[in-house]
Amino acid sequence: MSESNLDYNKILQDLKGKRFAPIYVLSGDEFYFIDEISDFIEKNALTDAEKGFNQMVVYAKDTEIRQIVESAKRFPMMANYQVIILKEAQSYKNLDEFEQYFEKPVPSTILVINLKGKKIDKRTRLYKLASKYVVFESKKLYDNQLPKWIIKYLADKGFSINEKSAALIADSLGSDLSKISNELEKLLINKTTDKVITDADVEANIGISREFNSFELISAICARNTARSFYINQRLSKAKDFSIIPFLAQLTNLLSKSYILSKAQASEKKAIENALGLSYYQAQDASNMVRNFTSDRIERMLRLCAEYDLKSKGIGTSNNSDTALMQELLVKIF
Repeated sequence: MSESNLDYNKILQDLKGKRFAPIYVLSGDEFYFIDEISDFIEKNALTDAEKGFNQMVVYAKDTEIRQIVESAKRFPMMANYQVIILKEAQSYKNLDEFEQYFEKPVPSTILVINLKGKKIDKRTRLYKLASKYVVFESKKLYDNQLPKWIIKYLADKGFSINEKSAALIADSLGSDLSKISNELEKLLINKTTDKVITDADVEANIGISREFNSFELISAICARNTARSFYINQRLSKAKDFSIIPFLAQLTNLLSKSYILSKAQASEKKAIENALGLSYYQAQDASNMVRNFTSDRIERMLRLCAEYDLKSKGIGTSNNSDTALMQELLVKIF
C-alpha cells in the first residue's frame, strides 16, 4: 500500500479484506471518518481471543512516543498481528520521534495514529516516510455533499430516502457527521415497517417538522411568499428547541451565495450547485432569491442578519426573545 491520502472507502474495503498496513496516520478536521477507520481496526483486526495480549488503545497525554515505539517493535503472541491505537496524538509537540520507526516498521504491528484537527506537514520527512503506508486526511464535507452522504449512509444499511428529506436533515443538524449518524441510527431503530424513510419518519424520530422548520422558512423567504413566511415563523420560533442564531447563520450563508449569483447573473441550476457548493434545494432557493429580489435588497438582508445576530446576543435591544426578533426581522425583510 504505497499511495498516500487514500480514499476513505478504499481504506475500509482493504480493512474488510484483511489487507492491513503497518502504519495508519489519520488526520484532519472531520472526526467521523477518523473514528470510523480507527474503530473498525479496533473491532475487527483481531479476534476477541487475540485482543487480550495483542491490542493496546492508548492516549497521547498518558503515553510518551518512546513507549509507543517500543511496544510497536514487539511481536504478537499467538496471532498474526498486534494492534496499537494511539488517540489524541495532536497533543504531542513533536511527532518526529516516530521517524526512526517509520523507516522500518514491524510488518506484524498495525500502528494507528489519530491526529484530530491537525495534519502532518507534507514537506517533512515524517510525512514522506508515513506516505509509504496509509496517510488519510479527513476533510469536512461541503453543504451540498451532506444530502448525498445521508442518502448513501442509509443505502448502505438497506434504506432509502428522497433528496429533499436528506437535505432537510442536513440543513437542520449541521455538518457534524457524528451527530447526523447518531440521529439516523435512532431513526433506524424505530423504523420497523418498511425500508423507505419518509418526512413523517424524520419528523417523528429526529424532531424536525416537515412544514415548520428553518429549511421551509428560508424557501418561503426566497420565494417572496410573505404569508407563508410569517405562518411558518409563528410555529417555528415558538418551538422550545428553536434558536435564532443558527437560523441567521443558515440564512446568511444562502444570502451570501445568492448575492454572488445576482452579480454573476448565473441561472443554470446545476452550474449554481457546482460553483457555490449548494445542494439541489439550496440552489433552487438561491435561484428564487435572485429572481425575486434585487442585489441591493439581498445586500440589505445580509446587513439585517448581522444586526439581528447582535440583537440576539443582547446588543442594541431590550427585548431579545427569539420570537420577537424573528417577527421584527421578517417585517424588515419584506
